[in-house]
Amino acid sequence: MTLCQAELKYYLRSPIMWLILAFTAIISAWSFLLSIDVFTTLQVKFAGMSDAPTITQGIIIPMLLAQSKLIIAVVAIIAGLSFSRLSDNGSWFLITNSQLSEWQIIYQKYSALLLITIIFILPTILALGCLCLLTSVQFVPMALSMLGLLLLIMWMAALTMWISSFVNNSGFSILLCLFVLLFLWVLSQSSVESEWGKNWLQVLSPFYHFNRFNSDYLSFSSLFYFVFGTVINLYLIKIRLIQKRYLL
Repeated sequence: MTLCQAELKYYLRSPIMWLILAFTAIISAWSFLLSIDVFTTLQVKFAGMSDAPTITQGIIIPMLLAQSKLIIAVVAIIAGLSFSRLSDNGSWFLITNSQLSEWQIIYQKYSALLLITIIFILPTILALGCLCLLTSVQFVPMALSMLGLLLLIMWMAALTMWISSFVNNSGFSILLCLFVLLFLWVLSQSSVESEWGKNWLQVLSPFYHFNRFNSDYLSFSSLFYFVFGTVINLYLIKIRLIQKRYLL
């Protein structure tokens, strides 16, 4: 059994994960139905507007924005357990003394983490797929917004995996990851006085860059932010694994 398969087996056999999945699916369904209800109710007012919001702007993007907030808790729990739980069952020694290189360990654990996280957003993806079949939507803004959500998940997963590698207690690791992600989200809402027309504190937050994907064009600066940030966080995990191998 590979490390990736062992990770998937651990998460899929956990009752807590299925409870969280059921809860997030209910919240996603409620958010989807609420968006449709609000958009339908406002159709009378939109009829007299020359630039009335489209289905993509009125339903799809708000739903993905809500999903980005919901996924904070999911990533914090899953990634928070990634390395911290190894201290609880003494698996750090087995991992660091295996024949796998640091990058192989990171790749397999990170791949499993992303696969599990994608399961949590499957209800949203299925709802959007049904909406596309039943109505006419703007494909480009929807595709960019979904790309932004995927990049956001990858960035948060890499960061929280790195945090998890420093913590020996699973519960504290989850709380710390949740605190950091919530702080980054609050940072994106900051109204601190801006300079040159930009609030530079917001630029540090991944949620600010995710919001820039909710438009008709691709923001290359935000794309670079996610790709470069993910690579840097994964490289920091490699440094941490090298350190653990030296200590153990």
